[in-house]
Amino acid sequence: MDLRSLDGLTRVLQASISPVVLVSGVGLLVLSFSNRFARVTDLLRGLLREAAAGTPALAAQVENQVQILLRRAHLLRLSIACAMGCVLLVSLVVLGLFVEAVLDVPLHLFILLLFALSLVCLVASVALFLRDMQLSLRALQEEVRRRERRVAPSV
Repeated sequence: MDLRSLDGLTRVLQASISPVVLVSGVGLLVLSFSNRFARVTDLLRGLLREAAAGTPALAAQVENQVQILLRRAHLLRLSIACAMGCVLLVSLVVLGLFVEAVLDVPLHLFILLLFALSLVCLVASVALFLRDMQLSLRALQEEVRRRERRVAPSV
């Protein structure tokens, strides 16, 4: 492709716009996932402090919730890693488009493969996030049960 003409340059830039928009959208997802990860780790630290300062019975009560929060932290970390993998692959797609245009090297299949892999990473990231949402509800249910046991009248 001749990049010296406005037509050739315009085509390369147009081909690069969609992947760049995807990077922007995934960046917002990463921001959301990172905030959620920070909240989970803060909750986990608070629970561990509470368990350490309390009785062994209290520590046993919060253990299940601690395990759920640990699992959530791992899922969110993996979700962030998949999203960042998507960003990396999309960046390589844009780079590949420019290499193909400037050096006139046929990279169509390689670029297509990179883009497909980036979408797989994005789908994996969102699926992991959905699993985190499910575990979040489970942790909330554990908290409600724990509070109900504390308030339950003794017989």
